[in-house]
Amino acid sequence: STLPQRMRGYKKVMAMSAPFAAITFQRDTMPMITNAVGSFIRLYLLLLFLRVLMTWFPKIDWTVQPFFSLRQVTDPYLNLFRNLVPPIMGMIDLTPIFGFMVLQFLEKVLSDA
Repeated sequence: STLPQRMRGYKKVMAMSAPFAAITFQRDTMPMITNAVGSFIRLYLLLLFLRVLMTWFPKIDWTVQPFFSLRQVTDPYLNLFRNLVPPIMGMIDLTPIFGFMVLQFLEKVLSDA
């Protein structure tokens, strides 16, 4: 009589975990993840573009919203390249170009996968 009770408990566990098992073992999981990462990269490229475009307007106060948030999101990534490439003649900052190149390369790799 204990074996059928165990089987009922096993069936309950299987019934509760079946939806999650279907999600984790589908063949569509990896393309879905790469598409999501690719979409995030495209969104981040847009934010970087806006950040670079805003630097052309010297009167923008970067301490007020939404400029402060844009700077908080993009500066940590750009600072990775600022430590590697100094500004040319002390004024021209090429780090956004390197940042764009790396992100576009990653997006291309993910779209080809």
